[in-house]
Amino acid sequence: MNIWYFNHYAGGPGIGPAMRSYYLARHWASMGHETTIFVARFHHLLTSGQPLPAEQMIDGVRYLSLPARKYSENGVSRFLNMLDYCRAMQSVQEAKPDAIIVSSPHPFAIYPARKLAQKYGAKLAFEVRDLWPLSITEIAGKSKLHPIVMLAGFAQSYAYEHADVVASLLEHAEPYMASKGLTPGKFIYAPNGIDLSGPQPTRPVTETGRAAAKQIEDWQREGRKVLIHPGSQGIPNALDKVIDAVALLKSDPRLGLLLVGSGGETERLKEQASNAELSNVAFFPRVPKEEALWLTAASDIGYAGGKNYPTLYKYGTSFNKVTDFIRFGVPFVEVIKTGLGILAESDDPQSIAQTLRQVLDEDPEKLRADAKTTGAVALKKLDYETIARRYLEALSR
Repeated sequence: MNIWYFNHYAGGPGIGPAMRSYYLARHWASMGHETTIFVARFHHLLTSGQPLPAEQMIDGVRYLSLPARKYSENGVSRFLNMLDYCRAMQSVQEAKPDAIIVSSPHPFAIYPARKLAQKYGAKLAFEVRDLWPLSITEIAGKSKLHPIVMLAGFAQSYAYEHADVVASLLEHAEPYMASKGLTPGKFIYAPNGIDLSGPQPTRPVTETGRAAAKQIEDWQREGRKVLIHPGSQGIPNALDKVIDAVALLKSDPRLGLLLVGSGGETERLKEQASNAELSNVAFFPRVPKEEALWLTAASDIGYAGGKNYPTLYKYGTSFNKVTDFIRFGVPFVEVIKTGLGILAESDDPQSIAQTLRQVLDEDPEKLRADAKTTGAVALKKLDYETIARRYLEALSR
């Protein structure tokens, strides 16, 4: 099978941290399926911050970058970057595909993907990462009548109608999709997974990674438990809540909060920690995936934060950091229920602080043992090879 995988923000080794497309494509390639990932030549998640080369091969996976302008923040230029990518999709001329998968960090790529599928007689799969426009109205607080909200809603409904397969990262999303036009038999559950044969934890060698590792080791020598949040630092992550929770535990010398990553809220979060005079909160920019895995595995507790939007999250969640916690048996505190972590009663700082205090009082060996037991069961469902085969089965119907 010749598979085209369109993901505007796709990552991979040396490209960026959004690794899902790489993991799936690598498994398809290892099964004998020719696989090409089409990524925007520029997007905000690129490791180098510079435009990608037109073509490169990584572990048997071919990457083609499509022309898309630079942008520096959310706004008109980022939206135009999306349009550039969609326009460039229409000009793709490669060997005839048997299947086209279009991921939806935004849903607008469904239109050119549908045209390509019709042109080549290929099966079309729409990969749902967020429930548009629900994610915009719930998280960003936009009106249902906002033009972007309406356009996103039209695009997603169009995808539900015209795709042959709708693959959702959210386990319970099918009823919502059905209310927006999805017909029975198209839905498959394809969560963010774990690739045990992928990047392995490597002791940091970059300057940032070494500094973060030193912070972990220094705190642990002091008798502190290291609470880590690896990944994005944006509004949906609600990291201000965990900083407030740590402030409530300021007199407790047993905890250090390590925030590794970046995002639109990073500077405000640094200012918040500084104003609260929290010497046990440390920020480090994004590091290579292998180093991030090492930092995660070396920490004592994970934090899977976020603002709890009940209307949105009742359909499920799929956080990358949770799969990493599971992989290394790191017990983690969560505010949105996955059934795999230690759940705070709510997403307010008092509840998070109370849960952290309970975790600090627990026997660390028992916490690790419980996390490994829970993780062993989850690993069987979240293996990327299994998810890759699920895609192939659906596309072969």
